Amino acid sequence: MNIGDIIKDRYEITELLGEGGMAFVYKALDKELQRFVAIKTLKPSYVGQEKFVERFKREAQVASNINNPNIVQIFDWGIEDVPYFVMEYIEGNSLTQILAKKKQLSISDVVYIGSRVANGLQAAHSNGLVHRDIKPGNILITSDGRVKVTDFGIVAVQNESSDITKTGSVLGTATYISPEQAKGESVSAKSDLYSLGIVLYEMLVGKPPFEGDSPVSVATKHLTDKPEKLISSRQDIPKGLENAVLKLLNKNSSERFRSAEDLRAVLLQQNSQLKKKETQESLVDLATPSVKLRFSIPALLASIGLLVGVFWTLSNVFEGLPSDGGTPISIEIPDLTGSDQAQALSDLQNFGFKVGIENAAHPDVPTGAVIKTQPPAGTSLSPESLVTIIVSVGPEAFPVPYVVDIELDRAIYVIEQSGFIVGQKLEANDNNVPRGFVISQNPPAGTKLGPESIVDLVVSSGPSQIELGDLSRKSPEDAMQILETLGFEYELIDEFSADIEMGLVAYTIPEAGTLVSPQEIITIVVSLGLQIEVPDLIGLSYAEVEEVLGGLNLIPSVTGSTSGNVSEQFPNPGELIDPDSLIEITFEE
Repeated sequence: MNIGDIIKDRYEITELLGEGGMAFVYKALDKELQRFVAIKTLKPSYVGQEKFVERFKREAQVASNINNPNIVQIFDWGIEDVPYFVMEYIEGNSLTQILAKKKQLSISDVVYIGSRVANGLQAAHSNGLVHRDIKPGNILITSDGRVKVTDFGIVAVQNESSDITKTGSVLGTATYISPEQAKGESVSAKSDLYSLGIVLYEMLVGKPPFEGDSPVSVATKHLTDKPEKLISSRQDIPKGLENAVLKLLNKNSSERFRSAEDLRAVLLQQNSQLKKKETQESLVDLATPSVKLRFSIPALLASIGLLVGVFWTLSNVFEGLPSDGGTPISIEIPDLTGSDQAQALSDLQNFGFKVGIENAAHPDVPTGAVIKTQPPAGTSLSPESLVTIIVSVGPEAFPVPYVVDIELDRAIYVIEQSGFIVGQKLEANDNNVPRGFVISQNPPAGTKLGPESIVDLVVSSGPSQIELGDLSRKSPEDAMQILETLGFEYELIDEFSADIEMGLVAYTIPEAGTLVSPQEIITIVVSLGLQIEVPDLIGLSYAEVEEVLGGLNLIPSVTGSTSGNVSEQFPNPGELIDPDSLIEITFEE
């Protein structure tokens, strides 16, 4: 399609809005209703491939069946030079564009956007649909503040067995896919909730919880890494909101919210609490208005004189009164040097202080004793102030960091940054820990050692053997991603197939079900198209032979006079051969 083209005698293309992996999106004028719409068209390179046309048509059908204010509405569908569908035109930006400009969003904005996306997902899930690609790029914010979910191109129909959605397909965007998607397992509504959890996390702290050098490394972290607590990156996040996001990011789907509606209810509750807090703060401001002073120079001098006199009088009146006659407004921090940690904690709490504890090495103060306080002893503070006690861990002693279940390179970095040295790096097979991740460490985490002490690691070399799954009838891209996630190297070859359509995986070498080691290279055999069964030509005339073979894209090689009938042929009837093969035919004399 080009600018100026008119589709269906109704939609006039006005500009190109964007381009995706398999489609263009245009802005168009609906001449009948005099409104702008968006038109999504399949790229010409995919028009001849039935599975892509089917997937494109599927998106239009799926989205048009959902009537929800938080899902982009589909108006029309058809095929001209290319398949297309007409949808609601959104004047605004994607969440990706918004996050690029403003890394962190306000708590109220995050709760608002999250609750609206959850509402849209609930509508999809209620229709038995799983989006499978929830990410900032598929969340649109209109110019008047409405939130819309779009792009149902890889939607899954639950309990459906079509090749587009079957178990084992790894679809979605690596940064936002659920652990079950990363493993190629079947998806559910809770897979969308996990992806939404990633989006909420990114809106709150300015980056997703898992990042890496490649999509495979990111996908692996979804399987193995725990997200860092949000409060460590942003202090104003309500505890209830943090708990909701971390619940969404649980590796076990059964531990997430039961539904998008349950999540929406929690977010609305958080929004209510935010508004209540804002109202309270507003009331406090109203109850304590600032005082505006109006004065002249003589009045100011008189006021100062009056205040001095009052101060002198009060000083004389209260002089000599007992010091315990009222509640003190400040307390002096006692000297706790050398005290036991538990005793120091108890003493400070009895004074009404909030107490923090930090560890530090000291050459003279024994382990477990207080080195000093922060602020130092003798400082006067009001009750409820924070006082930190610095406790000795002995001369030059530091706790060993926890590095189990993280990648080797990251484990080495953490250990060295903590002041220790990585010793032996032993490899061992492990059926549960991915290749290249730490299985165990010695000494264990928390053990206190001096600087430059040795920490030995045992690293997984992956399972001793893995049963190779059935990759047939998958796209080569899906097959490669599954093998990469499992740690296999691979190569691709092409050949004709007896029953697999062109462009899909015919089989692998070794074959599905074989136990293979992670070091083995897997050959992916991609179909060049279906082989042809040789017809029976015996007894046919030359004209009949030409008609039969021509219809099958086979080429006759003739021996003898073509005035008779076929007496012999090679290959024999029923054999499978490649298109454009020669069929040797002998005519009777």
